[in-house]
Amino acid sequence: MKNLFGFVLLLATSLSSMTSISAQGPDEYWIGLEEYAVHTTGDLEGMTTWRMYLHMLDEDDYLSACTGSETNPFILESTSTPAWYQHPSASETFATGINTAFFTAFPDLEFDSWFTIGVEDASEEMDILSLADPTYDAFEAFEAGENVYSDTPVGNGWATLFPGLGAENPGFAGEDLRLLIGQITTSGVLSGSIYVQIFPWGVQDPDLRLLLPILYTPVQCMDETACNYDASAWSNDECEYGPSAGVIEGDQDINLNAGTTEWSYSCSDEASSFEWTITGGTILSGQGTSFVTVEWTTDGAISVTAISADGCPGTSSTLEIDILMGLEGLTFSDKLNIFPSPASSNMTISLDGIEGNTRCQIYALNGKKVLAFVLENNTRTLDVSNLANGTYILAVETDQGPVEQAFVIAK
Repeated sequence: MKNLFGFVLLLATSLSSMTSISAQGPDEYWIGLEEYAVHTTGDLEGMTTWRMYLHMLDEDDYLSACTGSETNPFILESTSTPAWYQHPSASETFATGINTAFFTAFPDLEFDSWFTIGVEDASEEMDILSLADPTYDAFEAFEAGENVYSDTPVGNGWATLFPGLGAENPGFAGEDLRLLIGQITTSGVLSGSIYVQIFPWGVQDPDLRLLLPILYTPVQCMDETACNYDASAWSNDECEYGPSAGVIEGDQDINLNAGTTEWSYSCSDEASSFEWTITGGTILSGQGTSFVTVEWTTDGAISVTAISADGCPGTSSTLEIDILMGLEGLTFSDKLNIFPSPASSNMTISLDGIEGNTRCQIYALNGKKVLAFVLENNTRTLDVSNLANGTYILAVETDQGPVEQAFVIAK
């Protein structure tokens, strides 16, 4: 045992002399915090349990040590007081001391704060060696729920002996290229740095020694349309999207002269809430639900977005609305002149006694709008060669009210 601790002491001393770098990315070594559990009840209410992982580059990368001393400090701090949770009866500094059999009697022990190299409890065999500086014991501070600042000449750290390439050992990166090095339960924001010694590809000499910041792992979603987009991500492995509202069901062709004043629209109800928007009309009731009642006044559209329980919006569905002009109740005016009628290619429109520009629509006899334009200075020559043979209604909106006139297309 004396030789083992001598190894750790030598390791910590040598680590303090190396050049430090900071890194994070898919092609770099970095330390990331990942959410393990969010606590909403009990003694841990308001806290979050974070798992701390060292991300590596090759399955055979081996973590030999986590340390910190004067040149390359081991810092772990939280904005809360105490800095993190330590179980009052059964807390352990290292995961190798956590016996899951005690979780029944002490449920919160599962969320105790600890350090490790690859294992999360005592069920998997791993020998972790620790070095505590007599002038500043970082692990004593850690167990007391105090921020850790290991920046003394000797330093503090934990380590494991290399078992040889090809051995079954939790210290290797493995297929997911990440290695558990700690668990912290806190209501605060965590930060700090750890000096790590890595044997890349399982090669001990030369080794790799890095001072890495403790960072929150970005959500891996680069898609800006996703609910959990993260600008610092480098993949789309974790993208989440909101629910779909499906197809809007309801009348698309609206005849304002048919006596109906309200119309209903619905969509899929597999969402927590719905946000409706409308142009050309008014939503009378139902906002927030999958069923709304509206009143139309002009051509427009109705759209809906389904929203999940956690506020994540999905893709929007839209239904374009055409206002039909039924023949019943139309006021034909001799102030509106159309010639020639029948027309085959071009026709001239003039409006007597009305000043300024006016909006015009042409409707087929079934009420379907086929053309819209502006009548400037009371006259216009219009190309109607694309209209099929038949009778049409020209409707003009004026300050004195609408005026209409019929005309015929014959080619």
